[in-house]
Amino acid sequence: MYSSGFSNHCTQEAREQRVQRLQSGWRFSQLGLRTLFMAIISKMPRTFLVSLLLAASLAAQEQGKNQGQDKNSSGHKRLWVLRAPGEAVEYNPATFAAMRPVKVPAEAVASPQKFSVNRLGQMLFAAPATLPLAEGDLATEGKAWFWDGHAAITLPLGGTRSAATTGSNLAITESAPVPFLSEDGKHLYWSANQARRLQRDGVDLSTKTTWSILQTDLAGGARQDLASVALPDCSCPTGGCEESCPYGVPWVPDDGVSKFFLLNQVVAAQDQSIYKVSSVYEESAGKWSARLLDPPLRQVLDAVNAGEILEAIPDTGCCGWANQSDDQTLLRLDGQSVTVFDERSEYKNPDYDVSFYTQNGKLSPDRTMVALTIVATAKANAPIQLAQEGQANPEESQRIRKALLDLPAVVVKSAEAKSGDSSPRRIAFLPHATLVGWISAKEILVVEGNLLVAYDVASGARQKSSIYVEGSAHVFLR
Repeated sequence: MYSSGFSNHCTQEAREQRVQRLQSGWRFSQLGLRTLFMAIISKMPRTFLVSLLLAASLAAQEQGKNQGQDKNSSGHKRLWVLRAPGEAVEYNPATFAAMRPVKVPAEAVASPQKFSVNRLGQMLFAAPATLPLAEGDLATEGKAWFWDGHAAITLPLGGTRSAATTGSNLAITESAPVPFLSEDGKHLYWSANQARRLQRDGVDLSTKTTWSILQTDLAGGARQDLASVALPDCSCPTGGCEESCPYGVPWVPDDGVSKFFLLNQVVAAQDQSIYKVSSVYEESAGKWSARLLDPPLRQVLDAVNAGEILEAIPDTGCCGWANQSDDQTLLRLDGQSVTVFDERSEYKNPDYDVSFYTQNGKLSPDRTMVALTIVATAKANAPIQLAQEGQANPEESQRIRKALLDLPAVVVKSAEAKSGDSSPRRIAFLPHATLVGWISAKEILVVEGNLLVAYDVASGARQKSSIYVEGSAHVFLR
């Protein structure tokens, strides 16, 4: 191995002698350094040596810890499925191999929209009452079920209702807290509307509502108030405050509260929700501050931060009509708005009472694409009636029926429209599928025929699992 360093004119004997001299010199150098090192060590104080070894050990541990953190934050997803009679089973999203199950309340399987899980594996199920409260709503105190990653506990929701006579009216003071997970797993967050509602002879007259959010430890203690806002005083002309008065409705990221969340002031109304005012709350140095969003948000589908929000604009149809306006899905990017779905543009269906809309949607991890589930208010084999002001159009009717055959469907689009284009480019279309979320920057997880399927939007490759799920709402990808 030393021949490459010698002249080609040297004899074989000279080469061997030189190699021996080099090897002897190297061994002598090693012995000399070792002797010198041991001599230095022998003269060091014992306490200094112990400190030195301890520091080296701690440095190695910290390096290993950092490497572990880097691995945990490297973008690898975790996957859970809610299934009867009452368990959340974790699966490896790369191989679909089953991992450990966690026993959960059976009610969580029946109401998956009230169940949440963060990336750390903490789980929360709560079915709180909503305002306005009826007399019997708090007869049985509500409880939240919480899994801290190791054990389950129950937490009281803390709803309250009291009534007192004021003149000829009855003043009802009520609150209904709603808990949320945190992303770091160290806290729980609680959103609450507290209202003072005036009532006479069982008819609501007016209400004064304050929305607030607070933080607790994982046991529900160590309460810390974070923010609050007084909503405008509101009269109730229909006799029911929920039909004309807003309450605060927060939107929290799937993984729990971290550095931001969104707040809508929403009127439930009789036929459809009315979105009054929207704010984004952001945390900096332990302080939360709010700023208004204009125009107000409608149905938030996904948000990465305060400047990247995916929202759906639902149809304004009421009174038994489903298709009275144009369903759209918008991506708000740092003050700009990109239309990633437009019902009238894609389906050209103004004459018939069939509405196409996005059921859910997710931004890709690198924010370059948007995946959406498209559904409709009608079935392919069901009769279709004309819209309220529609005219019979056989071509349009045929086009609608053909489109209904593919639904539900998942569509993937670019997150921006190229110059000269009216809408973002379509990248993939998966008929008879429902979106769960993004496994990676190029791969989505969908439900097809009650089975989980991984789909690569770049190559079109698909990996079908044998994992049965009741629906996409029962699947949690974090």
